[in-house]
This record gives sequence, structure tokens and C-alpha cells, in this order.
Amino acid sequence: MKKHLWNNRLTVPMAVVLLTSMIASGCSTSEKTPAQESDSAKPVATQEPRGKIVASVYERNNIPPEEGNWEKNRWVEWINKNGPTDVKYVTVPRWESLPKFNALFATNSAPDLILEYDTGYRNQWYSQKMLMPLDDVIAKYSTTYKELMSQFPQLKKLGTKDDGKLYEFGKVNPLTSGHRIYIREDWLQKLNLQTPKTTEEFFNVAKAFASQDPDGNGKADTFGLNLSGNANSIISHMFGYGEVAWRFEGNTFIHEWDRLKAATDFQKSLFDAAVADKDFLADKNGEKAKQDFLAGKLGMYLFQDISASDYDAFVKNNAGGKLAILQLPKSSFGQFSPVISSPIQMVGAINAGSKDPQAVMKYVDFMMKPETARTLQNGLEGVNWNKDAAGCPSPIDAEKNKKEISYTGDLNMMASTLLYGKCSFTAQKPQTTDSLKALRELALQSEAAYVTKERPIPTLKPEYLPVLTQELSLIVKNADQPIKDIWARSIVSGKTYSAEQAYKDAKDAWEKAGGAKVDEFYAKWYETNKAKAFLLDDLYKFGEDAVKLYANK
Repeated sequence: MKKHLWNNRLTVPMAVVLLTSMIASGCSTSEKTPAQESDSAKPVATQEPRGKIVASVYERNNIPPEEGNWEKNRWVEWINKNGPTDVKYVTVPRWESLPKFNALFATNSAPDLILEYDTGYRNQWYSQKMLMPLDDVIAKYSTTYKELMSQFPQLKKLGTKDDGKLYEFGKVNPLTSGHRIYIREDWLQKLNLQTPKTTEEFFNVAKAFASQDPDGNGKADTFGLNLSGNANSIISHMFGYGEVAWRFEGNTFIHEWDRLKAATDFQKSLFDAAVADKDFLADKNGEKAKQDFLAGKLGMYLFQDISASDYDAFVKNNAGGKLAILQLPKSSFGQFSPVISSPIQMVGAINAGSKDPQAVMKYVDFMMKPETARTLQNGLEGVNWNKDAAGCPSPIDAEKNKKEISYTGDLNMMASTLLYGKCSFTAQKPQTTDSLKALRELALQSEAAYVTKERPIPTLKPEYLPVLTQELSLIVKNADQPIKDIWARSIVSGKTYSAEQAYKDAKDAWEKAGGAKVDEFYAKWYETNKAKAFLLDDLYKFGEDAVKLYANK
């Protein structure tokens, strides 16, 4: 009888075999034997023509100028040389992907392969019949992904929509932290402050960082923290409001309002106390906050994993600067953790208008192979890395790699890193430079602080909720931005627009949009499916089992 990685609700085998398909190599130039000469005289079957596709890639403006752009760089060329399909990339802004994708769909120019992290966006396109069913495509043309699905049946379950057909590609990964709070430990020491453990202490530390000249330059030019970028999500998690607006309360699944109001009120108090950039709403992609952090102007940076190049810039600009990871402080609702990764995450779909789904599937298979993903993550063996004592990639020249590999993350969006075995875990991160050692230590601190069911994320992740009907999806779409604008306006409006009034206005906007129908849909789904749905206990169980099964492989 097979063992399974999941508990009895889920049916993923425990013994996952690493995929061993090899990237096709070039022909030998050695002298032919007589038998080979004889074979070469035989008629040769016509080689199947290479397909041509367009795939999306996030634009983060992080490609060094000397490396090129998404039309041409060393890795685009490598993929087109070694892969089975000619691919051209169309860029979408990471933090404003929905309007770009919608504009592409509206002009019939959307890419063949759509890669998007946001489940809600993908569900919208499914409801609008813009995505292609994948069952036949995978059955006819896939090798790598078909095998992955047989090893992890949950991929099929999570990628299947309410019409019973499969529409999305996914990946499997160790459970890791997504968002983080970096705190200037050297500033805490200089100002004789303790590490904040509650939201009240967090507020007081942020205020001290903004007002007590922690950088010692005699100027009032520091902020306690950023409110742009990932900050809204991280602060909302402090107050028990997660990635979706619904949470469990006993045996019911309810729309949460009170916790979001508390999170908004807290951000309002931070803004009113002048501990953050007053123009944070204009910093839509968080780039201004990042520059403030690198320049040494932020006492706490609410962000995600920072790159080696950014860490080096911080060190260069802040002699003696010391970073640590801060647990989310305890609020009146309890203590939680910020966003963590999905161990099984759906990330891609095929445009319903794609002319060559076979070519798309071949590309997907190629990009999902562990050897492809490892190359895009670490570069070329013998050029960018060698194996360390554990058999994992160790950089040969970290500075060279920062230039040549630092921007490849979004090309690797479909990589199932769990299949790397122990090399996919933080403990095996390379330590060949002081920067890499420091980043590994921060990553370990982050996982200890956030990847624990003792301080859980407060809600289900969006990819584990059922797909809304087109009618309900439209309600959410129409209400989403106006409600976000209401909460944002309250944060910056002082006494003229309280969080309490924003709470009333947001609820009213939701009700007028028809939101009660969405709430009822989710409540009925939970009542019917709570015994078999993928819930928080399952997420943490997967993380624990993944460590047991793969951390030493």
C-alpha cells in the first residue's frame, strides 16, 4: 500500500521520485563508425518543427542594463537554445498586472502562457472564458507535468474549476515565509529600546525611530517604518486579517470586518504620528520605501526576501547597520504570522485563444524540469556554481552571479523546488560570502518567526477557496478597489474620516455591490466541505512532512 504525504483528506504520495528527464544535448562531432555511416545513409524522419509561443513575465525593472531586457538576455537566449519551443516574453508590471493583462485580453494580444500569482485574477479570466481547459492538452502532450500530477494529485484538485475541468498549472515547494519585518537592531541598541512584542510597543518603537535621530546625523530624516508595498498586508496580519476577507469562527466561515478596521485604525495612528512617509500612497510598487531602507532611513522595513545586491547596498550605506527579523507583535486579536508560501500553488494557465497549445505544453514541461529550474536559479555548473559538500550549488563568484542571475526568479515561476530535495531548504543556502551568510541567517530567523502553527496565518490562502461564479466574481471585482480606496482614504484623512466611518462605508459598499451573495456562497461551501477542504492544519502538516521527507535527500 502506498504511503501518502497528506493526511487522510488529501492523497499525495509521500515517496516523490525526482524527475530525471534530461535537457537535450547537442550532437557529437566525433568520427563516425562504419555502422554509423551506414545508418546515416538511411532516410531520416523529418524533425518536428519547433513551435512559437508568447509567455508572460513580471517586470520588476531588476535586469542590470548590461544584461539586456526581456526581449534579449542570456537566459532568454539559453531557454530558446535549449528548450523545445521558441518563446517570446511579454512583460506585465508585478504590482499592476491585472490592468495590463485585461488590456492584452481586450486587444486579443494576451500571451499564450499566462503566469500570474493572484488566484482572484485567474478566476476572473476563467469566469470570462478566457482560459483553455488543460485536461486534453496534458494528456496528449505532457511528460514532466503529467508525472508531477501523478505524484501530487492535489495539483489536479486545486487546478480544477467548478465545471469539472482543469485550467491551471501549479508547483510544489517547501513551506517558507513570504513577508517579513526587518528591524534595525543597531538602532534599538543605540536608543536603548527593547524588541517590541505588542502592537503598542511596536508603535512606540516606530515613533522613536522617527523622532530620536537614530542615525545620528542631527537631522529629522528617518522614518519608523514604511506603509507602502507589503506593509498593508503585514500590518493587517498583525490584527488577524489575512489574505482573504473570510475567516473561521467556530464552525462558521464569516466575512471579517472588525479586524480590518483595527488594522486600518493602527495604520492611521502611525500616519498621524508622522512615523511613515506621508506620500506613501503614491509609492504604489514600494520602490520609494526600498530606497529609503537601502539609504538607512527606515527603522523597520516591512517587505519580503531581499536580494544579495540590495543587502550589499544596505551594508555599504550603513556602516555598522545590523538587521534582525521581528515576529509580528501581539495584538488584541492574538499573535499571528504574515504571508507564508503555499506548499502547493497554482501559478499558470493557457490563453483560450492560443493557436499552439502543444508548443505551450512543451515549454511548460521544460521549465518545470528540476534541472532547468536549478539552472535558472543558480546559473551554469562550472561557470556560476560548483557542488558544495552537501551536493548543493555553491556560487563560484557571488558578484558575477548577482549580475548574471539575480533577475531570473520570475522565469522560474513554475519551478517545483521541493524536488531539489535538501537543496531546496533554507539550511542549505550557500554561505560563501559574508552577504550570503547574513541572508541565510535572516532567512532562518524568518522561518523560525513565521512558519509555525503556534503563530499561524489568520485565514486560508486564496488559492484554497472555491471558484466563484461569474456573477459573484463580478461582485468582488466591482467592490474590491472602491473598498480599498475607502480604507486608504481613512488612513491619511486624520480626524475628518475615522476608521469607524470607513468601516461603515466599506460594509455599505459591499452590501450595495451584492456582497451578501458572496458571503452566503462561501458560508455554504465551508459548511459542506470543511471535512475535506484544504485548511490551515493541512498547510502546516504539509510543511512538517516536507521537511521530514526531503530535507535530507
